[in-house]
Amino acid sequence: MISLSECKKRRVYKIHSRNFSYGVFNGEDGFMGIREKFGNRYLFTEFHWEQGPPFGTVQPDEDLNIDVPEEIELIEYTEPIDKKSKRPVAFDTPVSQGGKGWFFLDTGEASAEIDPMCFVYKPLFDFLNAIEKQEKAKR
Repeated sequence: MISLSECKKRRVYKIHSRNFSYGVFNGEDGFMGIREKFGNRYLFTEFHWEQGPPFGTVQPDEDLNIDVPEEIELIEYTEPIDKKSKRPVAFDTPVSQGGKGWFFLDTGEASAEIDPMCFVYKPLFDFLNAIEKQEKAKR
């Protein structure tokens, strides 16, 4: 197993974990990979074994010497948008606690009608998916 201190940010590793076999090290304590659950495939982060139970589930075994290009962000999802207007939104404190709840980023206007949604960050998903297919074809 490759120790946490030896892992390199943006580097892709062959790993043993609960949910995926290839992951990119996020530079802190986790690996992002493609998880499949109930027929859906999406980006997910699991943490290095050295983080300890119950969250330390990844044992990196092999450095694939592949780095994620700098133009690809290490994020799982896009920023939220309102489903109807497609405008960017964010969440403040809940209204019940004196906040404004969901609001539009461009105007700061809060609205109970906002229906937020995010998408899997496609550039990283596509990059890791291609590596996964390439590696599986080799083995």
